[in-house]
Amino acid sequence: MAEELNKQSRQKQHGTVNYAVLLHIVFWLLFFGVLMFIDSQKLPLGYALQRNIMLVFFDALVFYLNFLWVMPVYFERGDFRAYSVAMLIMQVVAPTIQYVLEYTVFYVPEEVQVFTYNIRYVFWLAIQTSVFLIVSTLLKMAMSRNYFEKELLELRAMRYEAELKFLREQINPHFLFNSINNIYSLSLENSPRTPEMILKLSELLRYMLYECNQPRVALHSEISCVESLVELFQLKFPEPMNITFEKRGKTAGHEIVPNLFTPLIENAFKHGDFASNKKAFIEIVCTSRSSYIYFSVKNSKSPIKESQTKPGGIGLENLKRRFQINYAPSGQLRFRETKHSFQAAMKIPLV
Repeated sequence: MAEELNKQSRQKQHGTVNYAVLLHIVFWLLFFGVLMFIDSQKLPLGYALQRNIMLVFFDALVFYLNFLWVMPVYFERGDFRAYSVAMLIMQVVAPTIQYVLEYTVFYVPEEVQVFTYNIRYVFWLAIQTSVFLIVSTLLKMAMSRNYFEKELLELRAMRYEAELKFLREQINPHFLFNSINNIYSLSLENSPRTPEMILKLSELLRYMLYECNQPRVALHSEISCVESLVELFQLKFPEPMNITFEKRGKTAGHEIVPNLFTPLIENAFKHGDFASNKKAFIEIVCTSRSSYIYFSVKNSKSPIKESQTKPGGIGLENLKRRFQINYAPSGQLRFRETKHSFQAAMKIPLV
């Protein structure tokens, strides 16, 4: 699979290079054609042809010398003094060589020698050389910036992917830690519900270990996981607890990031105070719309303020970061706390 992706990448780069080379060839041909059209109106055709061939040759020479060698070697490495010297040399040497060759080697009509060959002609050649040096510099800077921005985006994507992988790997140990604590409590009481709880736990672990390795899971699978968590939690108590789960809208065809709901459910179980508060409750709502999914968990709170030094909180912090990476800025995750209740709600955009 990796080799196939690399092959496709090389083919794409090869096609891009060929397209760029074609554009350069077309540009120089058009430039030569424009020069010939202008000069053929006022100069002998043979002289105009030899002159413009040499003009295009030297313009292309300084353009690619600067683009392929001077800019990468000096400018992009921060050696601006050497870059300035190289630019000055090309501005002086290129038009001088061009003038000397034209005057000494090629045939030049007498009228051209009399009226054209002077210092102003050399100055005009120098200006033309400077224009192509500036154009090649700006083009190289633009391409380098685009390249580095692309590299930066790829590095950020790789970093986010590594961070998401780390965060996903944190979820299972955290969930397993809480579940084993519950099973341990039941085993101390020799509860007959312990085997059923272990079976429920194995089903949840199968989902988390195999299905949740994918970037996206079906919404109905995540809802089934929530239902299994609630059933697993209910097994801790001899009587049914006041836990409701209301589902609205169609869930088929929607996919979300895995394990988004689990931390909210676990947090409600942890702080719902079912052991000492007869009025304890958990209200779960999942609403599916055409453009978003709304998921809310509201739970009662203990009237006794919990110690701030109590360990925990990994699940919610993990959730906040994963939600930000996957759904910011359009997604929303909110927490609302009152004296007697705590609510966590998320709005997940559907692409």
